[in-house]
Amino acid sequence: MPGSTARPSGGVVRPTGAHAWGQWGGWAIVAAAVAAVAVSTALAMAGAGATLLSGDPSWRWDLHMPLDVVQDGPAAAWPGVSPTAFYVLLVALGVVLLGTAALGAVSLARRTGGSRGPARSLASARDVRSLTRPAADARAAQLRTSLTASSGSSRGHLDAADVGLPLGRLEPRGPDLYASWEDVGVAVMAPRVGKTAALAVPMVLAAPGAALVTSNKADVGVDTIGLRRGAGTCWVFDPQRIAHTRQDMWWNPLRRVTSVDEARRLAAHFLQEVAAGHRDSDFWSNAGLGLLSSLILAAAVSGQTMAEVWEWLNDSADPTPARLLTEHGQKAAAVGLRGRQGGAPETREGIYETARTAAQCLEADTIMAWITPSIGLVEFRPETFPAGTDTLYLLSKEGAGAAQPLVAALADQTMCAAQRLAESEPTGRLDPPMVALLDEAANVCKIRDLPKLYSHLGSRGVTTWTILQSYRQGQGVWGQLGMDTLWGAANVKVIGSGIDDPKLAEDLSRLVGEHEVTTLSHSRGRGSGSTSRSTRRQRILGPEDIRALPRWRALLLATGCPVAMIRTQPWFGSPHAARIAAASDRERTELSRRAHTVA
Repeated sequence: MPGSTARPSGGVVRPTGAHAWGQWGGWAIVAAAVAAVAVSTALAMAGAGATLLSGDPSWRWDLHMPLDVVQDGPAAAWPGVSPTAFYVLLVALGVVLLGTAALGAVSLARRTGGSRGPARSLASARDVRSLTRPAADARAAQLRTSLTASSGSSRGHLDAADVGLPLGRLEPRGPDLYASWEDVGVAVMAPRVGKTAALAVPMVLAAPGAALVTSNKADVGVDTIGLRRGAGTCWVFDPQRIAHTRQDMWWNPLRRVTSVDEARRLAAHFLQEVAAGHRDSDFWSNAGLGLLSSLILAAAVSGQTMAEVWEWLNDSADPTPARLLTEHGQKAAAVGLRGRQGGAPETREGIYETARTAAQCLEADTIMAWITPSIGLVEFRPETFPAGTDTLYLLSKEGAGAAQPLVAALADQTMCAAQRLAESEPTGRLDPPMVALLDEAANVCKIRDLPKLYSHLGSRGVTTWTILQSYRQGQGVWGQLGMDTLWGAANVKVIGSGIDDPKLAEDLSRLVGEHEVTTLSHSRGRGSGSTSRSTRRQRILGPEDIRALPRWRALLLATGCPVAMIRTQPWFGSPHAARIAAASDRERTELSRRAHTVA
């Protein structure tokens, strides 16, 4: 495996991977010592030769001489020496020494077979040129006709912000890589390894059009909202006061609900938490989904709110929702609702309890205030949002009673609205594209159909990124098949440090592939010896190397390209760091002030 320093019988294997760094550090110390001795020897020999050429026999040498010569010149050590003769001899000796070292390096490379280390065996700039400029410029101009139509912009002369979303810099020396406006991505990174600073914040700030952001913390908003206000209105949906936001908006979840299918889609966001633990075959979750769908449809067609839905959930005998469904032409839904209400008491109450558990966030008046109209509040309209350059921040805590079903529903309605708008465009795409960054997606944005949406979001100009803490976290929400579908539909995948899932690490190791490693075998006989050389295939990166990726390093898997190693670029290392930091400091000060006011 890469990183191993094990020695096969009679042979020497060149170590690769994370464990090789310790050995190379020791060699660096030895090389520095050898270099110091070589420099001192060259100075001494040049001084000796120059004294002979100058006819001065009083040559001397001690340990202080190298420093004297470097600081004050050869005359400080040997007063009668010609400086010209000294420097000519020193240069000549330097050429000889460097030539000898080069020949030694070539010989060593030949003896070891020129084995490629992990970095050299991963993708090169040539391998990922479709993600670099100018290839990325040409792709952006093709996807966004407005770029070539606007004055001063032409193919190959685009700003970095127009090209695509920043991914990072190819190791070891670049160039910068970009995901195109038709790519959808998945990022898997452990907590506290820099995914907010290196992925979320740069991507939100790079959005040329509307941007949608989900999170369970205020960090992304604090670091981006100051600059995003310059692009348009910043809407903050924060029912649980994570950022202590003053409410100035509300959203009506029922506005788009006009049919059974749309009611069922909205209800599914509430049942996702229940269904995640039991899967879709579970009787109670399916029955609860049907009940909640009927109540949501009854409220929507009759002009009611989610407050009435919660009231009906707490009275299993209330005939009002069935009557409203009948009055508004939803007879089949009314029949189904009456059937559930007329069933066996134990079954009926079990179904109602399942639906109540799924929708328990509606019990909190503080949460309900964000989805019911109130004087002085502006209604957020998902259907108009994707056409502009506004930003929508969706925040929720995790666990029972949290606002996460509403966050998922609002994100889902907004992305679906973006798709409908794109379909009405001549190109079938949004221009400028909308960026949807689903940070902490498995915790606060459990959109049931997200794996299916991924297959065509990119083709509509809805550039979506789902950020997870682990692959298994996604499996817990969408199941094995759903997570595999999401993973397979993503054009670009970024895997950062802290991958503790052995299966994922092993799968990634296989995807990275193998390279050839040369093994030398030595044998000795009486008065003679021989050396033989052989090559074998070895993993470029073993699972242990992938798990041990350092912070700010990540593997990049892009469709059509070999696996690459990138250095992620946190916002505080960007050319705009000063502006971002200043705006972030202002927001953090304001956040602290609001927190103290609430306390």
